[in-house]
Amino acid sequence: MYPHLKPALKPIAALLPLLFVAPLHAADEKPDAIADAIIVTATRQPIRASEVLADVTVIDRAEIEKSGQDTIDELLARQPGVQLYTSGGAGTISGLFLRGANPNQTKVLVDGIAINNSNDGKSALQFLSLDSVERIEILRGPASSLYGSDAIGGVISIITRNGRQGLRADGFVGYGSHNTRRANAGISGGDEHWRFRVEANHYETDGFSASRHASNKDADNDAYRNTGGAASVSFLPAEGHEIGLIYRNNKGLVHYDSDSGYAHPASDYDYRQRFETEQWQIFSKNRILDNWESTLRYGEAEDDDKDYAWDRWASAESLTRTHTRNRQLSWQNDIALPLGKALLAVEKQKQDIGPRYDSTGSTLFSDHSPSVSNTSYLAGWTAHQDKHSWQLNARHDKHSRFGNKTTYSAAYGYQFTNALRGHISYGTAFHAPTVVQLYKTKWGSNNPDLKPEESRNSEAGLTWEQGAHQASATYYRNRVKNLFGYDPLTYKEININKALQEGVTLGYAGQFGAWRLRAAYDWLNAIDKSHHDERLIRRARNSGSVALSHTWNQLETGVEVIAVGRRRDSVYDPSTYAASDDDLGGYTLTNLTARYALTREVSLEGRLSNLFDKKYELARGYNTDGFNAFVGVRYTPSR
Repeated sequence: MYPHLKPALKPIAALLPLLFVAPLHAADEKPDAIADAIIVTATRQPIRASEVLADVTVIDRAEIEKSGQDTIDELLARQPGVQLYTSGGAGTISGLFLRGANPNQTKVLVDGIAINNSNDGKSALQFLSLDSVERIEILRGPASSLYGSDAIGGVISIITRNGRQGLRADGFVGYGSHNTRRANAGISGGDEHWRFRVEANHYETDGFSASRHASNKDADNDAYRNTGGAASVSFLPAEGHEIGLIYRNNKGLVHYDSDSGYAHPASDYDYRQRFETEQWQIFSKNRILDNWESTLRYGEAEDDDKDYAWDRWASAESLTRTHTRNRQLSWQNDIALPLGKALLAVEKQKQDIGPRYDSTGSTLFSDHSPSVSNTSYLAGWTAHQDKHSWQLNARHDKHSRFGNKTTYSAAYGYQFTNALRGHISYGTAFHAPTVVQLYKTKWGSNNPDLKPEESRNSEAGLTWEQGAHQASATYYRNRVKNLFGYDPLTYKEININKALQEGVTLGYAGQFGAWRLRAAYDWLNAIDKSHHDERLIRRARNSGSVALSHTWNQLETGVEVIAVGRRRDSVYDPSTYAASDDDLGGYTLTNLTARYALTREVSLEGRLSNLFDKKYELARGYNTDGFNAFVGVRYTPSR
């Protein structure tokens, strides 16, 4: 069957009759309850899932626990429309492609605060603890009209665990391959006026060698250590009012290998990075009138990295330190109208980068602490009447460097039958240049005249729901211009490139008695329109997954098959100062999970990942994990 397909895709192709992506799913709920779930990210306001006019996935706490994953990156890579690359094991440089967009073109929020840094525009998702996460919402498609810069591919919103009424504790401890140890513990409580939560987490592994063709020191295992904690407290003086504080911190050490590509003294050096990430915020949610709710929020997100490497030109160790900070103040007003709900908000954001040094110890900036600021105003209207739904949003950003930028979006939905609904939408988005791109003066590589990258996206989708089954299909076409490129004559980044990200996401989620089935397939055409329609690197044209689970009284077992097609990669050879194309082969992974309830509150969990020890690459020259196992014990109080 399907002889023309690559071997990696045959397991998925065999199940094509079932594949209609469920853009919204939650593993602990029956599909017929999904339509009543409440989503926030798609509109910045609570809305029923059946009224959402976008491609959204929700991952709740129950699914996080059942997935058996160690990191947020691993969990997100299993979702429709998401592809991942890594440069080794846990903690190493990684990136997520959401609908084929660059990693820095996806906005990442933690409790509403953006964590995209001012260095390269990416987010340090690999350092956040999955044990701290209550829920993740993935909004696919341009969302700058709601969230501003960086939302070309979409938005990943991470909501962390908080306090609830009653005193309760929870915890997890586990051990697995590569001497991997993971533990977390939390305690929460509260009454009708106070809520709190305090937690601690630790993740440590001996890892494996990041470099695929390593020698000497590069051939050893690259260990990773991450220790963190979080605390939150809120005061509810009266119904409709809440004042709160959230704080979290993670710090640790990650070892990695030289990217030299050939043997030299650096291969005897232990490359490593010490990192620390911190996020905190204070907020006040207030019901001003019966139809008017106000949320005032101020928060900061900081990344502090110390990178120890070998400078082969100076024949000495070099230390590069980078400290970035986001500061965000927002005031959002949700107003119930006779028809629908209005959104009015104003935001102020400032991004800065602290002293950043090169291998000689000199700063990369003429100004030791350069920064950019942005003030934005946004408005929206979401409504539902009879068989019709619509959502209109507009946002105006005033950037301290490149000036003004206005984005907008419009979506319309129609309920064809009780089971079938559809939507169409059009929206614009942008990605602003980072502080480094604008202000880096060492080697003259900065370009203060860089314009933001811009996109225009068209989308159409169908969703079918009946009983315990849900299916949907989404088509999108995203055209991106003013992409940043490198000018070899001036050694500066310039706006030169164009790209097209076009695709279809299909899938299905359903339940047959004690059996649950979930399947997804993505076709992605991500090409560089400035270079003869070359495929964008590390993005597969075909990918998909099938997950089947069964509940046997206290025992729940599951099998998951993930298949990813061939991807183009570009490999840099420092001996020739040139890059060349080198395709990455497709691959298929099979994972097994099991969970046994020892009591109502204590469960034994286990997973076998990459069951058939598949050898594959997510980035040319870097290893991925082979067959590995993990087992743990979880204590979760009854809800």
